[in-house]
Amino acid sequence: MEVIVDSGSRLHAGFHYIGEGYWGGCGFYLERPGLRIKAWRCRDGSVIGAGESLQVVRGILGSLHGMCVEVLEEIPLHAGFGSTTQTVLALALAYKALYGTRDPIYVIARRLGRGKYSWVGTLLFVYGGFVADAGAGVDAPEPITRLSIPGEWRFIVVIPQLRRGYSEDIEKQILDLARKPSQTSSRLMATGALKLMMGIARKDLKLALEGLKAMQMGTGIYFSKHQGGTYRDDLQRIVEEAERNGIMLAQSSWGPTLYTISTIDQAKGDAYLIKTILSELGVKGEIIVSKPRNQGAKITLISDSS
Repeated sequence: MEVIVDSGSRLHAGFHYIGEGYWGGCGFYLERPGLRIKAWRCRDGSVIGAGESLQVVRGILGSLHGMCVEVLEEIPLHAGFGSTTQTVLALALAYKALYGTRDPIYVIARRLGRGKYSWVGTLLFVYGGFVADAGAGVDAPEPITRLSIPGEWRFIVVIPQLRRGYSEDIEKQILDLARKPSQTSSRLMATGALKLMMGIARKDLKLALEGLKAMQMGTGIYFSKHQGGTYRDDLQRIVEEAERNGIMLAQSSWGPTLYTISTIDQAKGDAYLIKTILSELGVKGEIIVSKPRNQGAKITLISDSS
C-alpha cells in the first residue's frame, strides 16, 4: 500500500493579544509552494528525493517506525512558510493512513513537537483557507475563525535571496521569554486581526490589507529588538520601496519571505513591479503568484498490493 500526501504552505499574518497572557496567531494557506510526499510501509525507513527537508524527514521517521518516504516536492526551509510543521504533519498523516492509527492529527502533532507556541500551521494543515487560533496551551485546538479566502484573490510571494529565518531552536529561545506587549502593539495586533477577518469575510481586499498591515506593525513592534526593526532589518528597504509604489508587503514569520494580496486582474502587474523593485535594489529573489488553498492537506491511495 502506498499513499501520497499533498499540502500547501503557511503564510503568517501576525499575532493578536487580548491581555492576561492570551496570545493567538493568524495565517493563510497557499497552493504554492507546496509539499508532496509518497509513503509506504517498509522496515528500513529510507528517504528518497529529499533536499532541504532531509533532516526533518529523517528526524520524524525516527519516531514513526516502519515507513519509507519519497519527497516529490518540498517547501523551502526556514523561509517563513511553516515548512517544518507541514512536513511533520504530512508524514504523520501518511503514517496514520498506512497503519490505521486513530489518534487525531493534533494529538500526533503535539507528540511530534508541534503546537507549543501556535496552532496556526496545524489548523491550516487540517482546514486550509484562513485561520485565527486561540493560542497554545489547549488540549484540542480549534480555530477561533476559519474563513475561505476569496477565490479571485492572489498571493504574490517574494522570496529574496537573503539570510534564512531563525531556526526553531532560536525561535524557542525568543518565544520562551515572551513578555506583555505595549498598549500600542497590543491594540494594533488585536484591531488588525479583527479588521483582517472582516475584510476576508466581506471579500473587501482593501479592508483586509489594512488589517494585515496593522497586525504586521503590532507584531513587528513587539519583536523589533530581535529582528532590527518593525520588519527584519535587511527586508525594510524592500518594504519601504514597495510602499512608495503603492504595494503593502507583509513579512511571514522571521522572513525572508514577504507577500501581499492582489486580485487575478492585478497580480501580474503587481508581481512585475515588485520584481523591478528587487532589481533596482540589487536583490535577487524568486516571485511566486499563488492561489489560496481553501482546503487542508489531501491524502490519496495510489496502490494497494495487499
